[in-house]
Amino acid sequence: MPQTDSAEDAALLSTPAPETRFKMRVAHVILTLVVAGAVATTVISAVVFHTDEKNLIANLFFAATVFLIVVSQAVMLFWYARGELDPKFRYYLYFGAVSILLMCISGNLFYHLSPPCTCPTPGCATPP
Repeated sequence: MPQTDSAEDAALLSTPAPETRFKMRVAHVILTLVVAGAVATTVISAVVFHTDEKNLIANLFFAATVFLIVVSQAVMLFWYARGELDPKFRYYLYFGAVSILLMCISGNLFYHLSPPCTCPTPGCATPP
């Protein structure tokens, strides 16, 4: 009887059943679509909903920051899908997706709920 490596045993034991893999895949697709929708809404809102030039620059900076974090998350997902990362990194990927989602929600709240500047002087930061 050939002996197997303990890492191979652990990999066999950690492989989920086919129905569990299907449920996990559906959950991953739903999470991906929700986060992608939030990121798209945030980037579009950064351009559309601005009141002045300074606000546009701040909005675009925030959208670029979110986009760069999404790119790093996508690289991690690519590595995970290819099997180059341990399964324990799955929780890190979930945390990153939820963090991106919360950042997008806070950015959209800022875009849509912040009052426009009512200063008569251009460049004034404080309302009268």
